[in-house]
Amino acid sequence: MLRNVQRVIGKTTYRPGQTTGSDVDAWAACIKADGRGHGLLAHQGRWLSAGTNKQHQTKTLYVMNVEGKRTTGPLLIGLLDYIQRWLPNVGYFEPIAGEPFRADTGVGASRYVELLTKAFDIKDAPEDMTAVSRREAVSALAHEKPGELLDRVFASFQDYKAKYKHDFVLVGGTHEEGAINVPGNRLELNARLAASLDAPVLMVLDANSATGIDDLVNKALVSRNGLTEERAEVMGLIVNKVPLRERALYRAQLARELGKHGLPLLGVAPFNPLISSVRMDEIQAALSVDIVSGRKHQTDLTVNQVYVATADLDTTLARISDLGTRPLVVTDRSRSDLLLGLTAASESPVGPHISGILCTNSTKGQADISTYVQHILDAKRAPHAAIEDTGFTAAFPVMSTKFGTWDTITAIDRIQPSIRPTSVAKIKEAKEMFQDHVDGGQLISALEAEREFVMTPKMFMHTINRICLRQPQRIVLPEAMDPRVLAAAEELTARGLAKIILLGEAEPVQAEARRLGLDISQCEIVDHLNAPQLDRYVDRLVEARKKKNLTPDGARDLLHDANYFGTMMTMCGDADGMVSGARHTTAATIRPGLQVLRTKDSPLVSSVFFMCLPDKVLIYGDCAVNVLPNAEELSQIATTSADTAAAFGIEPRVAVLSYSTFGSGSGPEVDKVTEAVKIAQERRPDLKLEGPLQYDAAVDPEVAKTKVKGESQVAGRATVCIFPSLDTGNNTYKAVQQSTHAIAIGPILQGLTRPVNDLSRGCTVVDIVNTVTCTAVQAVAIKEREAQPAGGAAAA
Repeated sequence: MLRNVQRVIGKTTYRPGQTTGSDVDAWAACIKADGRGHGLLAHQGRWLSAGTNKQHQTKTLYVMNVEGKRTTGPLLIGLLDYIQRWLPNVGYFEPIAGEPFRADTGVGASRYVELLTKAFDIKDAPEDMTAVSRREAVSALAHEKPGELLDRVFASFQDYKAKYKHDFVLVGGTHEEGAINVPGNRLELNARLAASLDAPVLMVLDANSATGIDDLVNKALVSRNGLTEERAEVMGLIVNKVPLRERALYRAQLARELGKHGLPLLGVAPFNPLISSVRMDEIQAALSVDIVSGRKHQTDLTVNQVYVATADLDTTLARISDLGTRPLVVTDRSRSDLLLGLTAASESPVGPHISGILCTNSTKGQADISTYVQHILDAKRAPHAAIEDTGFTAAFPVMSTKFGTWDTITAIDRIQPSIRPTSVAKIKEAKEMFQDHVDGGQLISALEAEREFVMTPKMFMHTINRICLRQPQRIVLPEAMDPRVLAAAEELTARGLAKIILLGEAEPVQAEARRLGLDISQCEIVDHLNAPQLDRYVDRLVEARKKKNLTPDGARDLLHDANYFGTMMTMCGDADGMVSGARHTTAATIRPGLQVLRTKDSPLVSSVFFMCLPDKVLIYGDCAVNVLPNAEELSQIATTSADTAAAFGIEPRVAVLSYSTFGSGSGPEVDKVTEAVKIAQERRPDLKLEGPLQYDAAVDPEVAKTKVKGESQVAGRATVCIFPSLDTGNNTYKAVQQSTHAIAIGPILQGLTRPVNDLSRGCTVVDIVNTVTCTAVQAVAIKEREAQPAGGAAAA
């Protein structure tokens, strides 16, 4: 069910004018120049261009019980308590909201959100701390829309981090609970969530769910493999509920066996009777109990036993004495004799002593107990009220519920132990248990370890969309009568991603939109055959093509072509970029740009594809324009592609490809690549650029270890792959696209003074939206470079 996630990239919903930030906003705001006019975008402070300031970086950790059990509460408390000593500004986030404490009503924040905000005084708005409700998650998965679910979670998480700027955010995984169950493979869903949020996973296993240590090891390894198959990073494992007397044995054997497979054991916590017990406050919440007498803090007591009192007072006192415990006594509200007798007994050293009384059948509007008994209880409480702050408590609380005795006992029996915000003793115990049984130092070291930033497809699309939302660009679409173009125009303007200009006669274009049921009211429509700026464009085009002896009449004829007109709009500043090709050939789309938008400093125009692979985004160039570039041209393609990568938030690590890796083979093509690398390195020593490299050695760390000897900043980690010829590049991108179901965005032209990009004639609406947003980002990058006071601006 979750396999289609990568096929719906770019479908996150944004509202017009939505500019709430994220780490991506910091990236978008940080497009700078490095002195040569090459835009670089900072990744959460992991790499920076010259002159930029380090951005706020939020550390994250995804905690999940790999079997879906709701037993992570004590660990979440212990984790936040421990990490607060290291990073005081902590937050909590749930991709899929858990049940509230009042699960019967479904009202209120998720139980862990409520618990942790109150226990750690987190000031975040509860509604910001969850992405989607469980019902929304179930609906998305049931209708086979996991991609839309992950998109919403990712966007919400980015907004949460940006809004509150925590040093550390603990992410709670989804688990089995209540009547609302998430269908499908829960481990796979958690893995996809963790991977999309770029959060390492801390696995939790309960020892009492396994038959022994070997079974625990097998479960841990199977779970780890399942997570890594979905490209989630596993930090380690904590085992819960181990028999206390066998904790040392479990720890030693688990550490040894898991260590053989490279899975760190971070803690072994024993079964804790206090945390696993039902306490008075849990009963109070489950039954909507009112406190008749006593103090609220008296409900933080363990209920070891429940005694239903139906006999006379003497028999009841005798039977409670025989129990040898302090039970919760459940009786009908009419039994004033029991209330008075048990109250009196509590004052006697002999007892018997109880933990509380719960009166059943209390009806709203009627007295819960007799007036005389109430006066006695109030009198007993009054002397202690003034010294409540000293720690003195009355003997026990008296409570009432509307339910009958049988329903009350049934409800109590069904209560699952939990930790509530009022469970002071359990919260304290959870903190101490973490301190005593989890290797906090090892966990902190793992969190502090530098993690190499990888631009995932979701991050990539989110980055692009945020840049577009912050600075909407005017993009001209010449093919206004194409239904796909009109649908894309509607989506782009509705989401606030771009200001769209459509070329054509207004009446036919609007009529076609109405026929298709599309709203293009936010788009500007320009009739390029009768536009008032036509004469100005004629003059500019004649000037631009004067070496070719273009006449005004010839220029006017050319401008009747919508692609020429759109290109001139871009050249003259009436639009920021152009996207065409849904109905035109590549040559017809890019020829006007090649004629009038070339740069003086970089006359070579080339192209790249953004390859959105399942776990990362790579840039391939040149796969569409230059058939057989020479060494000089290949070096220009490499450096320009690096700048394009940086403008889109991808750290450029450039591999110039060949059938040889660092001289393992020879021949004219290898020599050409070697010369191209030498030219590029001399021209741009600031870049991480290496070659010749074979494709597998460039992108696969394991292959790189075998084929590349010595230090390399690129091998196994390349983000930009430069192919030696169009034949190689075009076939490779199509082969990768088909074999991995990757989304290929492009070709994106580079080397022009203003962005013009081509569409495939078989493009979809999503393809057009993605190409327009990429064009808008190019336009933003060009404007940023041109705004720099020094240094020549290289074209995007």
